Amino acid sequence: MGGRVRMPGTEETQARPRRGRPPSNRRALILREAARLFHEHGFHGTSIIQIGAAAGVKGPTVYRHFPDKNAVLVALIEQSAERSEAEIARIDREGGGPREVLERLVHAQVRQAIDDGPLSAVAAREVRSLSPETSEPLLRRGRANFQEWVDRIVGARPELTADEARALTAGAKWLIFTVATGHAGLDDQLLYRLIVRMTLGLLLPNGPSRAPATAVTRPPLAGGDRRELIIQEAARLFVEKGYHATGMDEIGEAVGVTGPALYHHVNGKDELLLAILRAEADRAEAEVAETYHVDGPAGRLLEALVRARVRRALTDAHLMAVVDRESHTLPPSRRQGVLRSQRINREEWVHLIAESRPDLRDAEVRAMVDGVRALIFGLVTSGTSLVGDRLEAVALDAALAVLFPMEDAAG
Repeated sequence: MGGRVRMPGTEETQARPRRGRPPSNRRALILREAARLFHEHGFHGTSIIQIGAAAGVKGPTVYRHFPDKNAVLVALIEQSAERSEAEIARIDREGGGPREVLERLVHAQVRQAIDDGPLSAVAAREVRSLSPETSEPLLRRGRANFQEWVDRIVGARPELTADEARALTAGAKWLIFTVATGHAGLDDQLLYRLIVRMTLGLLLPNGPSRAPATAVTRPPLAGGDRRELIIQEAARLFVEKGYHATGMDEIGEAVGVTGPALYHHVNGKDELLLAILRAEADRAEAEVAETYHVDGPAGRLLEALVRARVRRALTDAHLMAVVDRESHTLPPSRRQGVLRSQRINREEWVHLIAESRPDLRDAEVRAMVDGVRALIFGLVTSGTSLVGDRLEAVALDAALAVLFPMEDAAG
């Protein structure tokens, strides 16, 4: 891996991020604790009373600052948007070449993600919990921020199409939020350098594409029996509307049966959610099993694993999204088997990356596992017009650019 990444024209000590200090006012403290609880338990799984208790105040005190829980979430999303907009305005004032501007944008986003903890991730994931009337202005601001990234990526890499830049933007944001939130225990400076290095490797790779010239053949979606179809449609609805806003009647209508008939296949919505989590865990296990048939060094096995993950993201995106967004809905005691399978799967990734990249420390390897898997998911579900082989090739190339960065010519 190349040397440390620095903001252009600055010393490393100036680029060092600092975790946010405890808020000096009660409103800010309430927001900080709300972001943490929303991240850990979800918006619907968190009450005003819990937020107040975490902030060291009584529930009625929270209402002096916010009329309801929706207002707390709106304030969090606005806070995240305001900082992002301010950073973009600052970068524009400073000027510079297209590549330099993009690098500064990456540094600023990583600093924000580390400083704000789970705030950025909560803003991205929970906005759908609000009503359309409330969420639309917030989504509009989010789309504007997203487009700022797209424009700067295209400026730095004019060979990319706008859709390719959108896909890379989604992958970069998922990588940054996931690693910054999931590895907050790492030393600030190590975490900062690691995320910046991975993100710039994704957006500004040195060297030619490493994706295969021909795409891997994707297996057909399993859907032969009614239970499998129910799982697929339930996952789609949970992603589109949220678990709490989806009724069994809606799921039944989607698969062409009456609500009561669903209970011949599942006992309730909780069991259906657990079935989705188990299905995703089983497919992740099969994804790893594909590498057992590959001969060669660890790097080749890792490439095979990345290809399998990309292929599965293209077909199982709804299952993956439910795992990411709704797992906390069920208590850990209900999903112990799933959690065990997820840990085993993650350790397979850790082992292969550690074998392929002996230059990385264990903490860096684990952060890279989460970052690469997050960028694949974010890129594949970015909503661009890229489809099929082209989307698969872009996702493969992006993941391999992060895992196997090319050395700078000067290095």
